Amino acid sequence: MAKNNRGKALYKQPSRARGTCPVCLATRTKLLETVKKSDGTQLQVCKRCSHAATTRIDAAVANSSTIAFRRKHKKAFHQLQTSLLQYRT
Repeated sequence: MAKNNRGKALYKQPSRARGTCPVCLATRTKLLETVKKSDGTQLQVCKRCSHAATTRIDAAVANSSTIAFRRKHKKAFHQLQTSLLQYRT
């Protein structure tokens, strides 16, 4: 028997709840989980990052929709991001 209503709520969300995760920078993943940063702002993250450490969540880019990085650029972006975090502290 078919399940006609499976995923129906995703069609009502912008871009069907898919985007770039601000924590791990995975592209075209479902951003269904909501986490709070230590300053109180909320982020939509993927399932894998919903249980990430608070340091990774605080280091996340708040608006990842403007990031045009693909998988091949993620490593360089994370190195830049960690170096900026070390510089701030």
